[in-house]
Amino acid sequence: MDERFKQIAKLFQRLPGVGPRQAVRFVLALLDKPDSEIEELGYAISHLKQDISFCNQCFNISDSAVCSVCANPSRDRTKMLVVEKVTDLDSIEKTGLYKGLYHVLGGAINPLDNVLPDNLRIKHLESRIKDLTESGKEIELILAMNPNTPGETTALYLKSQFTDKPNVSITRLGRGLSSGSHLEYADESTLKHALEFRK
Repeated sequence: MDERFKQIAKLFQRLPGVGPRQAVRFVLALLDKPDSEIEELGYAISHLKQDISFCNQCFNISDSAVCSVCANPSRDRTKMLVVEKVTDLDSIEKTGLYKGLYHVLGGAINPLDNVLPDNLRIKHLESRIKDLTESGKEIELILAMNPNTPGETTALYLKSQFTDKPNVSITRLGRGLSSGSHLEYADESTLKHALEFRK
């Protein structure tokens, strides 16, 4: 394989979730595209940071200083749902069930990857909660971390940070058995959460 081809494929591998084979497929797919489409993609990538920004309140993707969720006066300002990534926020928003505010941490605590609490937007979350509770409002802080080790670590850390804060109650998303599943095939962690979060 050509060295330049390999070099371009390696650039794609820097993206999360892209392995060597998928990177090669990306480069081959781009080679089949007309020059105008490649130029359009190149322009969009080179201007990515100038054209797309984050909400200065919740860190959702936004085309202005404040995203549409934070700017919406009808959102319930007594609820703050904390997620790891913008994609998590987007998934919850698509359900149409949640009407409160969000806060995007920008990841999860994972010392193996050198992601510590100071690398996340936890201080900003503390500031937002303080601003909301200063008026005496009760705030429900909903921890919506992924059910894996970094997610659990992050949720436990946030719980320890906010447990003693006045006017703040902490909840977590319910977890357990999915519809149509069988008990005999469920792993111990799933069964544990199903029992803990039973209704």
